[in-house]
Amino acid sequence: MRPALDSLANGLPYLIFYLLVVTAIFIIGLVIYTKLTPHKELELVQNGNMAASIHFSSLIFSLTIPLAACLVKRFSLFDVAIWGTTSMFLQLFLFRLTDAIFKGMPQRITNDEAAPALVLAAFKIAGSVLLAFAIAG
Repeated sequence: MRPALDSLANGLPYLIFYLLVVTAIFIIGLVIYTKLTPHKELELVQNGNMAASIHFSSLIFSLTIPLAACLVKRFSLFDVAIWGTTSMFLQLFLFRLTDAIFKGMPQRITNDEAAPALVLAAFKIAGSVLLAFAIAG
């Protein structure tokens, strides 16, 4: 039991630092995306808009998946910060690309059209899974 406790004592500070770094990157990415979105997605979610809820939920998953891949292939805290930031910007670029392909989606989300929002969400999650596997190599 002693080796396990020693391992926990030695590894816990690193775990906390890694989680702090990826959480900061995640929050920054989330804030950037919500600022770039033409509609007030969080306000729509709070008002019960199902399409906005679907889309925002997919955003959370899509931003998290590549960051998790960065943790899998980590060498150092700096490595995670660099790859995490890079993955976040790539993910935001993929989101913009997806939004450009699906024109008119902000209005459809505002109108609470869940079906198109679900398809958009699937494309964003699929893109993040591909990005995560590219990062993990």
